[in-house]
Amino acid sequence: MAPRGNPALIFGGSGIGALRADGSPIEGSFSTTEEVSDLLKTLQSLGINRIDTAARYPQGNSGASERLLGEAGAAKHNFAIDTKIYIGDDFGGSLEPTAIEVSLRDSRERLQLHDAPINVLFAHAPDPRTPLEDQAAGFDAQYRRGLFKEFGLSNFSPESLSELLKICQEKGYVKPTVYQGQYNLVSRGVETTLFPLLREHGMTFNAFSPLAAGFLSGRLTAGDTAGTRFDKNSAVGEILRGRYDKPEMHDAIGCLNKTIESRGISKVEASLRWIYHHSALGAGDAVILGASKTSQLEQNLESISKGPLPDSVVAAMDEMWEIVSKA
Repeated sequence: MAPRGNPALIFGGSGIGALRADGSPIEGSFSTTEEVSDLLKTLQSLGINRIDTAARYPQGNSGASERLLGEAGAAKHNFAIDTKIYIGDDFGGSLEPTAIEVSLRDSRERLQLHDAPINVLFAHAPDPRTPLEDQAAGFDAQYRRGLFKEFGLSNFSPESLSELLKICQEKGYVKPTVYQGQYNLVSRGVETTLFPLLREHGMTFNAFSPLAAGFLSGRLTAGDTAGTRFDKNSAVGEILRGRYDKPEMHDAIGCLNKTIESRGISKVEASLRWIYHHSALGAGDAVILGASKTSQLEQNLESISKGPLPDSVVAAMDEMWEIVSKA
């Protein structure tokens, strides 16, 4: 069981407004203002009042996620909105103070926030070209203007995070209070490499990819990848296959199956119940849930509502991690 209560749930808006290569909307991408408005109504009915997006979302159509959320009135409907500074393909220069100011201004305009602050403003990824001190100064300047409530980091190494925290302490700059990173049944390394540092500094963790980009559905292991993120015909699919299409990963899925099939628990349900009820996350932390259909989101919340898993299943999941961690 999570030692400090359960994490919150955030809707992941990375796919809002996503397009195919030919410029046509991807099915389930909530590509119109009306579709996003309906999504917001569903989120409110489910008790989810926080949305995660970024200036770069969705991939290949940067800014559309924020724009559609703004047009649908997410802020006016009292949703807390987290977003991230725009990053270029090489990340270099993305976190220069001027770049932070421009990206934040553009995000606020697209989101139609008016005088309302962004909830958490994230550095989407490290900027290898800009000194950390300049990055910290850039975020601090915008924080003091009241344009966002909390400073967050994503994809930073523990070493870079530690250095940035030291700079903020010495200079009196706003400190990061939230970290967003990948965390799921087959990606638990942060429990030992990152979480101790976060807890030491009172930082919370927002977990993205709780289903490992869909790997934990078992479709890659079964060879059923057409139309999924693992499709051989997509660039993203090639990247994800490189990460997950390994014997150890498939062995882990097999290990999980042996335990849950007889209990009538699906792999998706088991994965969601684990991260919400048994992982190292607790009160103050959050899980980011994306969905291409509102019915999918409703089903995922229903899975979570079933409560903690049997001890034998949790033990099998720990065994599963032992297999994966050696990959």
